[in-house]
Amino acid sequence: MNPTLQKKNPEKRNLKRTLRVKQRRNTSTMNNSNSPINTTNTMVNVLCLDDDAMVLHTFKSLFGNEYNVFTASDPFDAYNVMKSENIHVVIADLEMPSMSGTHFLQRMAQEFPKAQRILLSGNITAEAMLSAINQARVFRVSTKPFKKEEMNDTLQAAFKNYQEMAEKENSIKRLEKQNAQFEFLLRQQMLS
Repeated sequence: MNPTLQKKNPEKRNLKRTLRVKQRRNTSTMNNSNSPINTTNTMVNVLCLDDDAMVLHTFKSLFGNEYNVFTASDPFDAYNVMKSENIHVVIADLEMPSMSGTHFLQRMAQEFPKAQRILLSGNITAEAMLSAINQARVFRVSTKPFKKEEMNDTLQAAFKNYQEMAEKENSIKRLEKQNAQFEFLLRQQMLS
């Protein structure tokens, strides 16, 4: 077989793979009810924390094609995912054996303030709801079991909020940089 043909085949396969990945990423920018609103070409990273393996499996099977889904059954594993991945939206079950979802989300709000937090619960009291809102600063509280369409809408809204927060942060950084440059120029003018 001709060696030049052998070299071209892997390149074509890599090109085809690249095109498929780009096509998948581009589908995430569509603005319809079945796919995430995403103005960048990055996949939305969602972490779901629940001690119930069936909930995690269901969540991943429902949303694994539309979002980059990470799952954890333990708050410590979830924290490690938060540290190692750029998680945009984190969902936590309210009642878990080792730590409440509210407490976990409160800690995530302190360490990862841009990550949007969603509390998931089968039955929530008014006290737990207030705690989630006031202490963990959750974006939303969702009921369990959840409907796919409602959860998808919640995930889209949460990611949109994440993007808005990131844009504000970038705008502030740009303004601070411009302000420092103007101060430098003003000092130079005053010295000359």
